[in-house]
Amino acid sequence: MKVSKDPNKNWKNNAIQFARLIAELDSAGGFTEEVSEYLCESMDVTMDELDDIVSRAQEEWDKIKEKTPR
Repeated sequence: MKVSKDPNKNWKNNAIQFARLIAELDSAGGFTEEVSEYLCESMDVTMDELDDIVSRAQEEWDKIKEKTPR
């Protein structure tokens, strides 16, 4: 994934922002049991698959943060 030195370009990059949103939501405790069960049903995935998606988003977000100028 390409991370720009321009924060405005990063803001408009869906791959960056979607990973960020999922990772930050997880960090904030947003994936409660009730929310996770609803997501599994609505997305037609298992809990393991949902956990995998969240983990992958966190990994992507960690990589993005390493590339982002501070």
